[in-house]
Amino acid sequence: MLLDSPVSFHRLSFVPDGEDVLVGRPDTDDFAVLPPDGAAALRRMTEGYTPAQAAAWYAEHYGEQLDMADFLDTLGELGFVRGADEAQEVAPEVRFQRLAQVLFSRPALCCYGLLVAAWLAVIATTPDLAPHPGQVFYTDSLLLVQLVVVFGQLPFVGLHEAFHVLAGRRLGLPSELGMGTRLYIVVFETRMNGLLTVERRKRYLPFLAGILVDLVVVSTLGLVAFALRAPDGAEPVAGRLLLAMAFPILIRCGYQLFLFLETDVYYVFATALGCHDLHAATRALVLNRLRRVIGSPARVDLSQWTERDLAVARWYAPFFTVGVAVLLAMAPLVFVPLFVQTVRLLADGISSAGSGLPFWDSLVFAALNIVQIAFWAWLTVRVHLRRRRTSRGVPS
Repeated sequence: MLLDSPVSFHRLSFVPDGEDVLVGRPDTDDFAVLPPDGAAALRRMTEGYTPAQAAAWYAEHYGEQLDMADFLDTLGELGFVRGADEAQEVAPEVRFQRLAQVLFSRPALCCYGLLVAAWLAVIATTPDLAPHPGQVFYTDSLLLVQLVVVFGQLPFVGLHEAFHVLAGRRLGLPSELGMGTRLYIVVFETRMNGLLTVERRKRYLPFLAGILVDLVVVSTLGLVAFALRAPDGAEPVAGRLLLAMAFPILIRCGYQLFLFLETDVYYVFATALGCHDLHAATRALVLNRLRRVIGSPARVDLSQWTERDLAVARWYAPFFTVGVAVLLAMAPLVFVPLFVQTVRLLADGISSAGSGLPFWDSLVFAALNIVQIAFWAWLTVRVHLRRRRTSRGVPS
């Protein structure tokens, strides 16, 4: 690469991040942490300086020589240099930005807060409306319960991800909502394109937007259920159904504390600490320590992470334990009661053979779950066998 000719770069963003600068391509979400002097030299070249001129400017301002050839090679490896056959990127159009600005305006956030506060006040004055596992069983039909817990949650899961997208679009980012699969389950996925192109303090709302709308939805469902209550405290079916839909949403909020799964709360945590890849850095440190204990010479190269990531990772590991503790606490408090109640209703339904709907309802519920478990087991075995054949070089 000639040092006397200008270099073409892809569209880059420069965001101060502590003592460093986060430089990256918004179109591909490829970013790198550069020292301020390196970022300044790169910025000069994006403004039209030739590499030779940028090197001379660097020497004048910093009193040191910059190995420009090596610097350009690094920029090329990062994907920042645009090839002759690559077209210049055009910033994508951001739709629904105005709607997003309204939904996340201060008046709107105050309304959300008042809604949640009203629901908490109702729980304080009417404790039997407080969320608990028994609310899932709004009817004796296990089949209907399963439909609500599994399929009835899809709109709320989609809304959770949509709020992430809208919080990004509020900042002018081309965030997207897509769909994917995990095993045989259809899931919603959010792509927060370009989030690292904005300063750190503006990233928190996109990370927390999903939890925000979850709390708003739970509060709304609870308040409507309260309004539907009879004067004597009797719960109509519609009210019980609303509470049954609200409880799984709260469980998903609890999942956010599982930091080891890189949840929304994890990204808030990592951003507040000024880290860029805290999870991977922590995992690498723990792996190295384990290998040191067992005497293995193999080590993970830690130079690929910033000093900040590594420094925080040394004391961050205990927070993973908090997530595990929450998961273990949810078992006796949530999952065990749900399982016990399900087994009891299933046993009652099966034992009522010949009595009509309860028997067939339980039978269909049991059959659906057996099919799901069998399919999952078959798929797991198939993937395992395929990996074994691949590792042995045997064609599948």
